[in-house]
Amino acid sequence: MRFVLLFCILIPVQSAFAADTPQADNAIYPDLRLHNALIIGTGAALVAVYGTQNWWESGIGGGFDTANEGWFGSGTQYGGADKLGHLYSNYAGVRLLVPLFESAGNNRSDSISLAAWSALGIQTAVEVIDGFSRNWKFSPQDAVANAAGAVLGVVMEKNPDLDEILDFRVDYRRS
Repeated sequence: MRFVLLFCILIPVQSAFAADTPQADNAIYPDLRLHNALIIGTGAALVAVYGTQNWWESGIGGGFDTANEGWFGSGTQYGGADKLGHLYSNYAGVRLLVPLFESAGNNRSDSISLAAWSALGIQTAVEVIDGFSRNWKFSPQDAVANAAGAVLGVVMEKNPDLDEILDFRVDYRRS
């Protein structure tokens, strides 16, 4: 139910970006808004399915709870690696979605905006749902890391010279 609401919220957001695209630019793609909605909806649905199976298996219930998880201190769980995961997932989301939105017929600038707002919107929704879940809580630090990752993705997409010399990767190995 909450992801249906998220999908309904994201469609007007993406429409605001796509509505100004001149018709001549998308003559090959006459239904650009539908293509954008399908990209966003598919991403949200995939995250919802994954989240239901892996994060929220114990369900949603009770009120909205927050937790101050800290950042990267020695007293934090996993030394703040979770924050890097949030940062990277939003960064990677932007980098993945930009070419998808371009292939749907959006211009470069609109694709970057759509990708950033979509990645950030979906991950923010995950964090909000965490606030209502039985196992997790909303973390303001995670929300900030989500935004920082989206901004980093935009910066790298808009600055190809910088993108050539800097690379952001995550390597995960189970201990």
